[in-house]
Amino acid sequence: MGWSGSNELRAVLDRARRHVLGNGLQVTGKITVPVTEETPDLYRLALAMRRVKVDSTSTTVPIYVQSLDMWLQSPLNGGRSLLEVLDAESPLIDRPAERSAEKAAVGRAWEQIHTILAAPEHQQWLELITAARVTTTDLTSGRMRDVARVLAELPAQGASPVELAEHALGDTKALTDTPLRRRVLRLLAAARGIDPPSTGAERAALWEQFGVLDSGLVSRVLTLGVRLEGHPAAVAISGAAADAGIHQVWTLGQLRTWAATLAAGEVYVCENPTVVQAAERELGAQCRPLVCTEGQPSEAVRKLMSTARGTVHWRGDFDWTGLRTTGRACAEFDATPWLMDAATYREALRRGDSETLKAADTRAESPWDPELAEAVETSGRAVMEERLIPELVECLRR
Repeated sequence: MGWSGSNELRAVLDRARRHVLGNGLQVTGKITVPVTEETPDLYRLALAMRRVKVDSTSTTVPIYVQSLDMWLQSPLNGGRSLLEVLDAESPLIDRPAERSAEKAAVGRAWEQIHTILAAPEHQQWLELITAARVTTTDLTSGRMRDVARVLAELPAQGASPVELAEHALGDTKALTDTPLRRRVLRLLAAARGIDPPSTGAERAALWEQFGVLDSGLVSRVLTLGVRLEGHPAAVAISGAAADAGIHQVWTLGQLRTWAATLAAGEVYVCENPTVVQAAERELGAQCRPLVCTEGQPSEAVRKLMSTARGTVHWRGDFDWTGLRTTGRACAEFDATPWLMDAATYREALRRGDSETLKAADTRAESPWDPELAEAVETSGRAVMEERLIPELVECLRR
């Protein structure tokens, strides 16, 4: 009986394929093939291979892989080895070897990442990458290595994403709309405890916090009653605006080009431009120096505040982002929280309905007043700065 093309030989070869793929393509061991209605003569095939009697009543037939290999190599049965027969049908892949190679590649990728981020100042990035959901493909493709190279360049001192990509990776397009950019921005957002950006403005604002200026938007800072020193133009413009009691917007480019700094004295910082609008309307030229971050502090805000030579009074919304931003300002600018305490929060909370804290935002601490963070967590409510405008304006009155 010729077995070529039979259901019986097909069943044996299918089992043999699974067997050798699982043992590193070794022609050893034994397979067990079930007898079915489609393979009634399976025991006869086994008898032909082994030259020994096989129980024809059994529901399974054992076959030694080496016997199968020798049988196939007979000229009567094709004259090819088992591996040759299987590979001709569909290329054989040594799965254990492939997994071993993949494991080694993953190990090398992690070694590269640890080397790139070995400096103490990069420890945060290393921890965030380790905690992130990093796939094997992310590692073996080199994507996470490139992410590490980009992060190692931060803060970027005003470079654009294109310049950052060229300097870190030698590819000007690496941080355009690519998976690499999305991965980097997710880690930047995680470092700030916020949701990943979904709009161009949000991406630009997040880049700016790490010294990267998106060429599509200009980093700016809104001020009222603030006088600058340095270049005569900065002195003249800020003085005229302060004398007139009107707000002024400064770009990062202006602050850098004119080497502009804050005049000595205290300065107040708020988060929402509505506060500036109210102070301009109610106080005009009688407003104390006021800087508005307009949300997350931009690079322009950070540049200006780094020149402060007096008490910095800082505040934001009563939510996790506001607490987090205020905490960073205390550390970076030696700021003093301004009406950012538990008593003020509870009073504002009683005045009306307040929105629920964002579920995706993570809890922040308030080391200057630990009771504040506890109160925010207990209520689960955020109070926006605008509710406190009467108190804020009164504090800003000269």
